[in-house]
Amino acid sequence: MRRRRWVSRAAVAALGVLVIAGCAKDDPAPTTLVLGDSLTVGAEMGGLGDDGTIEVDAFGGRTTLQGVEQARDVDARSYEQVIVALGTNDYLDSEADFRARIDKMMKVLGTDVPVTWINVDTGTPKLAPAASGVNAALTAAADDYDNLTIADWAGYMATVDSPDELRADDEVHYSPEGYRRRARWMADLT
Repeated sequence: MRRRRWVSRAAVAALGVLVIAGCAKDDPAPTTLVLGDSLTVGAEMGGLGDDGTIEVDAFGGRTTLQGVEQARDVDARSYEQVIVALGTNDYLDSEADFRARIDKMMKVLGTDVPVTWINVDTGTPKLAPAASGVNAALTAAADDYDNLTIADWAGYMATVDSPDELRADDEVHYSPEGYRRRARWMADLT
């Protein structure tokens, strides 16, 4: 009986070492940071970041200025890429106002790390007004920052068969399948 107990403890200890070693090898460090709002929260629920290479920092209702404040607390240089998925909650901004917000974000993130900024879906009456100032400002800003790329979510959604099936009834958010689709699309940006 005594020998059996010793073997069990040794086996448990060896298994623990294997599990810890396996986690250290298999769990990649995040290489991409995503700063987002409720649409990113939904994409995270749809699988964004499940592979461990994407760190998601998002909450519902986040404006771009709130994202700028959060970005101040992050060392963007510790990532290979930053994805900004903000703008939907800035629906009252003119192109000039949103451009000022882009400039603030880019100043905080710096020029050392590639930044991909996702534009706003224009496919519903609720989203189209939000997108008018935001998307125009993003398009113009891409010419002024060498490390800024605009990811065309609006264009992608315009090409999807039956896009209304991917949207929630509020015409802003997405269905579970819509969030899974957004998660895959965002992961492909990395």
